[in-house]
Amino acid sequence: MNIVILTYESKQANLMTRRLLTEFPGQVRGIVASDVIISGKNTVQAAWFLLRKTGLGFVGMKGAEIILSRVAPLVLKLTGRQPSVPSLAQMSADFSVPVVHAKNVNSAETLATLKTWQPDLVVSVYLNQLIKKPLIELARVGVINVHPALLPRNRGLFPYFWALANGDTETGVTVHWVDTRFDTGEILLQRALPIAPEDTVLSLAGKSAALGAELLVEAVRAIEGGNPPRVPQNPADAGYFSWPTADAVRQFRRRGRRYGSLIEMWREVSE
Repeated sequence: MNIVILTYESKQANLMTRRLLTEFPGQVRGIVASDVIISGKNTVQAAWFLLRKTGLGFVGMKGAEIILSRVAPLVLKLTGRQPSVPSLAQMSADFSVPVVHAKNVNSAETLATLKTWQPDLVVSVYLNQLIKKPLIELARVGVINVHPALLPRNRGLFPYFWALANGDTETGVTVHWVDTRFDTGEILLQRALPIAPEDTVLSLAGKSAALGAELLVEAVRAIEGGNPPRVPQNPADAGYFSWPTADAVRQFRRRGRRYGSLIEMWREVSE
């Protein structure tokens, strides 16, 4: 089965991508990496949007995480160490799989590249763009997405933050079929994760990625075996969240929750 991966580069996403490349050698025909923070906005526009939307505190922590994730590989290289999770460029070399970058995964240029890879299955790994119908129709079997929440709860962006801000006692990971809306497709696999009192946004992100890697392997094997699950989501239980607002950040802090310290960030990106 020919597999194509759509992703946005981060340690968490790369961990899952590497697991797919390792478990299904020779089946991943190519990877498309989103080159935008927010679809339709350049980096400056995205930073200004987030500053106005979420406030300086949240943007500062997210910005620090992004900067450290870019600096860490350089520091590790200078000290003769290897990151525990390789970059997409390194995985491209290690597994002989092409990686192409796209500001719009639905563009004619990207679709033309995907057609040459002849995908049976497209796997979305933390892609930050809406997948539209022409792309979905390219995959013979369909498109699946991994989402770090117990759908239909916490659809949308930053589910680790919202689970903590809303006082949830558990979160989880869902692998679902992709339709033309965000996080609304039928559920293939789902598993819960308890939320501990000491959990932060960063710790939940790490736990969710580890569980997501396991579920993606199970999902692909279920698809290969034929008749994989397709469980409709219950709209009555649905909740959708976008980027955190300044009010939500204050609520998050009132609950005693933290994004994660700079030391925790460094450990997350460098170990």
